[in-house]
Amino acid sequence: MRSFIVMILLVAVVVSCAKDPFRGEDYEAGLLEVEPGDEMFYWLLRSRSRPNKDPLVVWLSGGPGCSSLVALFYENGPWTINEDLSLKTNPYSWNEAANVLYVDQPLGTGFSTTTNPDHYATNKDELAETFYKFIVKFMEKHPEYKKRAFYITGESYAGHMIPAISSHFIKKNNTDINLKSVAIGNGWVKPVLQYPAYREYAHENKLIGEIDNKVLYAGFWACKQLINFNFKTLAYKQCQHMLMYSIGGGTDKSNFNFYDIRKKCDHPPLCYDMSGVDKLLAKPEIQELLGVNPKSTVDPLSPFNPESVGKDATWKSCRLDIQALMLGDWTNDSSVQVRDTLENGVGVFVYNGDQDYACNWRGSEDWTSEVFWEHKDCGNGYKCGVQNWMMDEPYQKWVVDGKEAGEFKKVDNFSFLKVYQAGHMVPMDQPRNSLVMFKLFLNRAF
Repeated sequence: MRSFIVMILLVAVVVSCAKDPFRGEDYEAGLLEVEPGDEMFYWLLRSRSRPNKDPLVVWLSGGPGCSSLVALFYENGPWTINEDLSLKTNPYSWNEAANVLYVDQPLGTGFSTTTNPDHYATNKDELAETFYKFIVKFMEKHPEYKKRAFYITGESYAGHMIPAISSHFIKKNNTDINLKSVAIGNGWVKPVLQYPAYREYAHENKLIGEIDNKVLYAGFWACKQLINFNFKTLAYKQCQHMLMYSIGGGTDKSNFNFYDIRKKCDHPPLCYDMSGVDKLLAKPEIQELLGVNPKSTVDPLSPFNPESVGKDATWKSCRLDIQALMLGDWTNDSSVQVRDTLENGVGVFVYNGDQDYACNWRGSEDWTSEVFWEHKDCGNGYKCGVQNWMMDEPYQKWVVDGKEAGEFKKVDNFSFLKVYQAGHMVPMDQPRNSLVMFKLFLNRAF
């Protein structure tokens, strides 16, 4: 009888494992209540190396309104998705070197929900406050991460989010959160400099001719002035109009890949077929494993309707309505918070794929060269004087496995890396090199 019971238990374990396609990794996923009615989704992938000692690293995707799970499955997570929705192990996952925490934010993104219509973020500062509350709650649930080395990483519009978050964390001065450094990949940080850089990048890559170059010079000059005078709506319209002109020379060029100039945009609007993650996460059994029961949250663009709460909703990789709520933040400058972060001794690492158009490396080079700062430990191994130290710093070669993989410059706790042969999503295009880059970042070599 005892052996029969043991056999039943073994069968149950086998069946349970068979239903969990993520069983090869040590993970935890679910919703964490930040405030009554506000739940943020997270997916913790514990380190494959030293989970009890390795740092905690947060990953934030951009948009705003795009789920971090897109990056988990298509960039730097432990699996990639096959056509039949089975999973393939990624040997270059960032949890090779750290405990990686993917978070859907702001509220309304991915599986993160709220029943409070006034809790949707409309700017980076509101987002930062909510995210701070999430991290505090997460560390209460996982006290093993208190005081452990903590890093924040992300890409694209995370270039707006991360500086605001790091600056907010520094002001809170919570000693449980041991923030060491942040990394911004192909980030949207300082639009007043990054918009005009589209013209320069397009011209040097022969995407435009001389006439269009002159048109864009004038158009982006107007864009820049509108941003400087804080005419947000007019600035956004003018700047976006010139951006669209730059990729089509005044005509529709629907197959242009905004995220990699070497490729065509075969699956708009993201240009890549990422339907696998939508299909996988729509499965009820997968949602159960992840500890979520998707509810239709209040449409941020519609009046609050209590009857909508609790009804089934389709998971979306990106929410355009969440993005629309934050359009007023689009042209704001986040390099001010980068300066705050640097001056308080926290590292800032900026990296860009050289084939990306959306947040191209020329724009990142421009804004990183215009950050004036002085490290708080000036004179103790760090440069003294409030200057834009990166402006005149020469580039050095970045070599991986004997081959040039990029070029970088570094001054004290600030560094910028241009990654060769990579687009907007560096870990997707250069998986091995991005893992090498990530390890160097954790070791403060970048």
